[in-house]
Amino acid sequence: YYASRGLGDVYKRQGWVCLAVAFVCVVWLLWPYRRRVLLPVRVARAEVKGRKAEAEKSEGDSEALQMPDVSVIIYGTGNVEGLENLLGQIAAQRYTGKVETVVVNDGNCEDMSDAVTRFSLLHPEREVYYTFVPDGARNLSRKKLCLSLGVKAARHEIVVLTTCDCIICSDRWLERMTAPMMRGKEVVLGVASMKGLKGAMNRFDEVATIATWLTSALSGHPYRGTGYNLAYRRRLFFDNKGFAGSLTLHFGDDDIFVNRIATAENTAVALGRDALVKVTSPIPAATYREQRLRHSYTGRKLRGAFRSRLMFAISVAAMWLWLAATAGCIVMTLPNALPGCVALALLPILWIPLVVAWKRLGRLMGVSLPAAILPFDMLFHWVRLLVWGIRSGLPSRKNHTWRN
Repeated sequence: YYASRGLGDVYKRQGWVCLAVAFVCVVWLLWPYRRRVLLPVRVARAEVKGRKAEAEKSEGDSEALQMPDVSVIIYGTGNVEGLENLLGQIAAQRYTGKVETVVVNDGNCEDMSDAVTRFSLLHPEREVYYTFVPDGARNLSRKKLCLSLGVKAARHEIVVLTTCDCIICSDRWLERMTAPMMRGKEVVLGVASMKGLKGAMNRFDEVATIATWLTSALSGHPYRGTGYNLAYRRRLFFDNKGFAGSLTLHFGDDDIFVNRIATAENTAVALGRDALVKVTSPIPAATYREQRLRHSYTGRKLRGAFRSRLMFAISVAAMWLWLAATAGCIVMTLPNALPGCVALALLPILWIPLVVAWKRLGRLMGVSLPAAILPFDMLFHWVRLLVWGIRSGLPSRKNHTWRN
């Protein structure tokens, strides 16, 4: 029927065009997209080689490299057990500079104060201080007030921020977070992942979200960080009037603030297991959901975020275009099986390297990604982003201080 109407050759040509489109999509996904996904892995590997080379050069030196003095600010919400573990992990750091710890609790909690007192008695050589924000504080971001008190109380120029819900993965954490400061950097972005997070799509969403801002920072366009693992100089905090740019929002202490102070010249990224922290929670999925919603809301106010997000959005569109082009090539060129076989041959050529790339990136961030369903996660991640965008756009008193 189609041949009698002269449509057979038209469909064949369209089938070959579909094959060409599928090939172009594969080239894009295996070159710019895959290289972008693997950028943190390559940088982390280069840093490991650089540290090994420095260690070999200084092998004969008897004196250890003197690190800068640092103030660790711990934001607390009454998690006594987490605070005790974190104080012990900070005390166990292999760090040659002076370290003071400032614990700022959201509310007056005697158990938190007692935990700090007990630690000070057991470790009198450690400088540990405790303060809190009164429960009566209203119409302002309590977390930002806590962090402002911590930064003002800090005696050293370099401050490293974390929370009592975090676990430090290495005794070299402080060294990795402050080492870029010795090279003239003023902001260091660390990585934090949720411990015990269930659901393959949740874990992929976590890694993909981190990858978006992390690869942008490594490409010279930093636009946000995470308050669980962040370092900067106190001077930047005061020069930018602290959190004055986002006083009407409960959150934004890590993304909006970093967006204001971070530049390509003054910002570095701390990668690898030594610089990683894990976030703990009795209900990881609920904690991650709350964190994701707040960042989706404040993320609309970040300058420079569109560029990195656009690159990943184009890549997801290329995956769907490849899928449609492959199906069109197979259908339109029948009964000739050659184009369809070529199109199907592109399937393992495309997906195996992409799966391996995301697995390696997840391993770097301490997140296990199941290989079997990673293609599904990559194809349908945009649905999760759409859900976050819609839910974060709904009116909520959790976002604005004046709604309380």
